[in-house]
Amino acid sequence: MAPVNRRRNKLGQFKSQLRIKARDSEKASNNVIEEHNYTSAHMCLGFNGCNVCCPGLNKLNAARKISTNDLILKGRRIVEFRVLIEGLSNCAKCLCGPLYLSLQTVKAEMKVGLAGYLYVQCTYCGNVNRVPYGKKQKKVTGQRGMPSFCVNTKLGAAMIDSVGGPQRMNNFLATLNLPTVNNKNLKVMERRAGEMIEKFADENMANESQKAFIDEMREVAAQEMDSNADSFDKELGVAIIEDEFKGDPSLIEKCNSGAFDLLTESNSSSPQPPAKTMPVEKHVGVLNRPASTKTKKKIIFPSKARSGMTVAADHAWQKRGYDSLTGHTFLISKRNKVLKTVIKHRSCATCKWWKRNRPGQRIRSHRCVWNHNGSARMMESEAGLLALKEMSSQGTPVEIIEGDGDNTLIARLKSQCGLSVVKRLDKNHCVKNIIKTLYDLRNSKVVKISNQIIQHLSKCIKYIFSKNQGDKEGMRENLVALVPHQFGDHSKCHGRFCGYKRKPNETYVHRSLPYKVPLQDPLLRQSLDDIFAPIIAKSASYIELGSSQACEHANRETCLRVPKHLHYGESESLDFRVKATAAFINEGRKYLSEVK
Repeated sequence: MAPVNRRRNKLGQFKSQLRIKARDSEKASNNVIEEHNYTSAHMCLGFNGCNVCCPGLNKLNAARKISTNDLILKGRRIVEFRVLIEGLSNCAKCLCGPLYLSLQTVKAEMKVGLAGYLYVQCTYCGNVNRVPYGKKQKKVTGQRGMPSFCVNTKLGAAMIDSVGGPQRMNNFLATLNLPTVNNKNLKVMERRAGEMIEKFADENMANESQKAFIDEMREVAAQEMDSNADSFDKELGVAIIEDEFKGDPSLIEKCNSGAFDLLTESNSSSPQPPAKTMPVEKHVGVLNRPASTKTKKKIIFPSKARSGMTVAADHAWQKRGYDSLTGHTFLISKRNKVLKTVIKHRSCATCKWWKRNRPGQRIRSHRCVWNHNGSARMMESEAGLLALKEMSSQGTPVEIIEGDGDNTLIARLKSQCGLSVVKRLDKNHCVKNIIKTLYDLRNSKVVKISNQIIQHLSKCIKYIFSKNQGDKEGMRENLVALVPHQFGDHSKCHGRFCGYKRKPNETYVHRSLPYKVPLQDPLLRQSLDDIFAPIIAKSASYIELGSSQACEHANRETCLRVPKHLHYGESESLDFRVKATAAFINEGRKYLSEVK
């Protein structure tokens, strides 16, 4: 049976059910209707309360980016405790504190990437405070709008350095049960972090260029001083005061020979004071002469033979073949530090979209990466030309380039800039090119040559190149004797390399050839002679070989950030990843601490 509401008076007593007088009808609104009215407080049955017990909750519920339901209790968050504790220190309205962090006081959450804000209600005044749980920053001081969270910038740096694109990053976050981020927002974070990485990498490469140039010029000057030490000693080593010798040239010769200790006059029996001489010192680039009893003055002799430094240069494409849309060039010093990077693009995604979907309209303002018109093969020379121009403009010119056998860059430097740059071939490229011709000979099936023979010839070529650096005649003689030696003809061999010449009375065994006997096929010998004839003709170019292995390592690191099966080349993403590679090679992982 449903309960019957009986009317009560002001004292709480039941009133009669008779007809109410007219004068009592005005007071009827003040009567209590509830049967058991033990309290008159507000009772709220909502999950987070209502607008009465939590002022401003309706605005939070209406906000599109703020979650007020039970979703705020699900998943994991990345929380910086110091920031959260400082935000909970006091209420922004009544200044009472600290705020309590509980399921009842947390009314909503606004997620911003991996960070966000908690809306915590004050238990004293009921005000809802917005408390961040991550460190914030603004790109420009005084900039309008909400600041960005540092952890989101770090997220963009992780995309550039390790993870990859937005889809890969969201897969990674979902695996850790962290909140996923919209792909467009991830690209915004990547651009913000990429600009910081680019700035740091450019400054770092400029500093490394200055250090490499100064160090190499000092080394070259020291080598020049060592080679000319005798002439410097004769000209500057001993200063003789003529008054002490009374015009006797024999005394000067004795002093220069080091056999003179005490000078005496021929017509005097009393001893004379020794000759005043300046100490002879060895000149090694920097001459240390005592300017006083406590300090030493350093005199730096500039190099006369060299005006530029040595770099290793190599170009790589993001796609195999000669139709790649992008490419990059690295210039690396002798101490394996990246000095300059240049990235070339043949297209821009934003420009293509506007021309395809909005023909005739003005393209919106953006960072256009399209900087190359021409074939992919021309990228190498153009990128190298631009890199060397920038190096010269900043006061660190390049005089020697170590790289592969492509001389297009050298020719363009001489014709367009008037620069005479020396090219040193890379040892590994030279050996690989020769071995490639040997494998092509095997695949042609014209003659029979096994892998064992090719590996033995490869070992011999490496040995010849290594032991004859700086020896033009020795390089040519060893290359001429290489093929006859394999066929038992030792007439052109030298004892330094040939065991038959060193021990002619013993039976010589070719330990690396099949069956340990010399080769016999005349057709194979004719083919090998044809292959090595052009190599012997340009043997002078092999006496000063360089190494571009540092560039190969840089290209490998770039491939880890820009895989060849993914296309990053139509936006600035490729530039960010190449610059991140340069910063990683120069500074290691600590360069990421500069991204805030």
